[in-house]
Amino acid sequence: FSIACFDTETDVVKGTEEIIMATLSSKTRVYTSIQKNYLEGLGHDVIGKLQVLLRKYLDEYVEKRKIEWVIEIADDEVGVICNTLKKAHEWQPDFLAIWNMNFDIPKVIEALKKKGIDPADVFSDPRVPHAYRFFKYKQGPNQKVTASGKVTPIKPAAQWHTAFTPSSFYVIDAMCAFRHIRTGEAEKPSYSLDAILNDTLGIRKLKFKEADHVSGLKWHQLMQTEYKLEYVIYNVFDCISMEELDEKTKDLCLTLPMMSGSSDFENFKSQPRRV
Repeated sequence: FSIACFDTETDVVKGTEEIIMATLSSKTRVYTSIQKNYLEGLGHDVIGKLQVLLRKYLDEYVEKRKIEWVIEIADDEVGVICNTLKKAHEWQPDFLAIWNMNFDIPKVIEALKKKGIDPADVFSDPRVPHAYRFFKYKQGPNQKVTASGKVTPIKPAAQWHTAFTPSSFYVIDAMCAFRHIRTGEAEKPSYSLDAILNDTLGIRKLKFKEADHVSGLKWHQLMQTEYKLEYVIYNVFDCISMEELDEKTKDLCLTLPMMSGSSDFENFKSQPRRV
């Protein structure tokens, strides 16, 4: 199965929580769309500067994967979303993989609806006539109730979210897939992308020494304020590293489709329904 990895970054400085950039990657191809407002004050030839920084921080991956990076500037967050999903429809992967999609997909839906755009027209394959386009996002349960009535939370990685839409690709949460494929194994302390990359590949999400003195939300705020272009490279590596992870584990390109057999991917979490 072919995979394209998708990741967004949202504003944590101005308080809008808007999607300020999104990246899509698949093998040699990497595409990023960025809000023009985010790039204000950074001078001329921003795209050229970004290409230089890609080589500075990710040259090993550029050479190994023969990456060609296309960057497009969008007017607003809806432009970022539409540009990136349009590219996904052009590439037609089997899976559109997102790490913790229950963050990205609701943000995308909210942004589109705020502008009066039906998500069905963005997620459905453009070749599908308008009358037959649809989109429904079903979040997996976040708690379970035992026979005695006790309510216990279901951790994010143990949930299973589904996007229903007529598209050439199936939108899947790579984090949840990683967890459910290993249901028989001991639970890991963390299923963050950073933790899984470190545990599986011995690498981490991209960091910058200039921001090593802060962490968490303050790290993102500093990067979006003082190191805006480097932050774009951070977004790009989130996608490339997800591909590297799947090429090592074979989770999405091989294991999950084989384990699903003829069952709908929606039922992957439930072994009885899958069988």
